[in-house]
Amino acid sequence: MTASRPRALAAFLLAVVATHAAYQLGRALLHPKQGLDLAPSWVAARLFLDGDRRVYDDAVVGAAAARLGLHGPAGPGDPVLNFIYPPWVPVAYVPVALLPWSASRVVWFLLSAAAVALGLRLAAEAVARDADEARLYGAGLLVAASFFFPLYYGLMTGQSNAFLFLALAASLKSLARGRSLAAGLFLAPAALVKPFLAFPALVFAFRRDGRALFGLAAGGAALAGLGFLAGGPTAWALWGRQIGSHNTLTAFEPRNHSLASAALALFSPGDGGTPFVAAPGLVEPFALALGLLASALALAPLLPRGLAGPDAGLAFGATIALALLVTPKSWEHYGLFLLPGFLAAFAAFARSGDEGRRVPLALLGASFAVWAFVFVPKEEYAALSRGMLALFLPLKTFATILLLSLLAVASRRRS
Repeated sequence: MTASRPRALAAFLLAVVATHAAYQLGRALLHPKQGLDLAPSWVAARLFLDGDRRVYDDAVVGAAAARLGLHGPAGPGDPVLNFIYPPWVPVAYVPVALLPWSASRVVWFLLSAAAVALGLRLAAEAVARDADEARLYGAGLLVAASFFFPLYYGLMTGQSNAFLFLALAASLKSLARGRSLAAGLFLAPAALVKPFLAFPALVFAFRRDGRALFGLAAGGAALAGLGFLAGGPTAWALWGRQIGSHNTLTAFEPRNHSLASAALALFSPGDGGTPFVAAPGLVEPFALALGLLASALALAPLLPRGLAGPDAGLAFGATIALALLVTPKSWEHYGLFLLPGFLAAFAAFARSGDEGRRVPLALLGASFAVWAFVFVPKEEYAALSRGMLALFLPLKTFATILLLSLLAVASRRRS
């Protein structure tokens, strides 16, 4: 009887995880806005196939989408979102652009879910010390990800995050296993789709790993050349203006969890919100002060004492957390990239003595819970945009700072 209790409990918890994951996957796939962020890249790839390079002309993309029966988030008649990715990216979307829209978004969804699962496995193998630990961490990370709202949010919108997460995890595992050149090559496509994913290059630099830096440079040069061939001689300049305009931030935006957005939420929210303190002059100093604090915390995992180089898992986690904080528009689905950092911090504290790990693990769980369960319905943002309640709007930003702090503490203990 006693021996059967752990198996019974495991079966119960497995049913909880599987049911929740199945529901969230179904909701993401069947959501009315499913494929919202996939649409502009799919249209850009169709334009590329037609020999039209005007992917940064929003009117052209909108008209092409309308001809193909696509619309934006407000429904029929609303233009699709503008294309903001580098000029080589439409080439990567060609395989799905060859399919009809109704089929391509389902195929993209299924491939994305598979890419996340593989990325979770690679991240666990990168952090683990042996095969048994890799299996344990892999299972644990899969369970944690099953409750992680940013994962489902990215799948619902049709983001490219899943494939970038896979590239990031492959880079991390390659670096942890001593395959530096591969680590740089795997990081290159992630960095040249979403520039904040270039921050782990700091790990290569602080480790003085020339092969990893060479791999990153070589991969980046190849993709830059592909962008030149695909988009023409002005494509990169056009992309620079497009991404610069996209990252302009003038007011608090729901699901943006950067330091700048947090400062705006507290002192100058806009759109009818009531700030915690009506002091727009504090926005820049507050964001700058927290940015300097975050940068100082990120240095700890990059410069561990008494070791030849930083721990790959802790350092990758810290640089990604820093990137999400300082990027002006750090959308909620970017939280997926924090999962390796959560795992690396957990592993570091779990290996320490019982006396010193309870509080850090509890704080780590709190940080994860905020990212996983807070602000799932968008209406929660509007409900909190009032005076004292505005203190809660930057909760995920503060949770990222807490994770970064724990990664810094873990690196000191490891030293």
